[in-house]
Amino acid sequence: MPRALEGKTILITGAAGGIGRATAEVCGEQGASLVLADREPPQELVAQLQAQGVPARAIAFDVMDRAAAEAAVADIERLDALVANAGYCPWDDWNEAGWDEVFHQVIDVNLLGLMHLTRAALAKMSAQGAGRMVLVSSVAARMGGLAASPHYVAAKGGTHAFVKWLARKAADSGVTVNSVAPGATETGMTRGQTFDANRIPLRRIARPREIALPIAFLCSDGASYICGATLDVNGGVYMN
Repeated sequence: MPRALEGKTILITGAAGGIGRATAEVCGEQGASLVLADREPPQELVAQLQAQGVPARAIAFDVMDRAAAEAAVADIERLDALVANAGYCPWDDWNEAGWDEVFHQVIDVNLLGLMHLTRAALAKMSAQGAGRMVLVSSVAARMGGLAASPHYVAAKGGTHAFVKWLARKAADSGVTVNSVAPGATETGMTRGQTFDANRIPLRRIARPREIALPIAFLCSDGASYICGATLDVNGGVYMN
């Protein structure tokens, strides 16, 4: 695979599994140095990548903690790209007792946490005069999702609007901001859920690597003129 990310340092959140892990593997194959973050440090993944010759280190922080997010970004000497992948999608019923509390947690992880992270990253990238941000959204924001609950749909809808706001703010500093909106994907988040393949034109849900490859492209110089876009990677569920 071409080493399109040679010499770039990329921070990936939610890196321990699923789309985050696949993104780390793809970016490593393409030559990037990686800072891999999750609530617990993804040491096993880092060991795997280092054994393959990929420069990588593991860190841990909670994206809901603004100070922790800022400290994590500040500790990276140069940050060429951010992949904001940390997410939370409970499969619940909004009629359940206690649902309002879950709503706030979903918004805090998927939207407020995103703002904590990108605020810190923008300051660093602006000082550098360049950078890429890729926010991982969802097809749920496009058309209500195949099975997602309303708190997740609302949070990801907010992500789509935020991408445009942040892209306009960041562009003058040489920083591009885009998002990828996956459809249902084979990850821990969807394990145990049933999806009707007949509702997906490609007749299957995605493999994590199929989401990771477009993310890696948006981190590369090949995406230098893409700004404020949401790339739909959903097997044809939503066509824009």
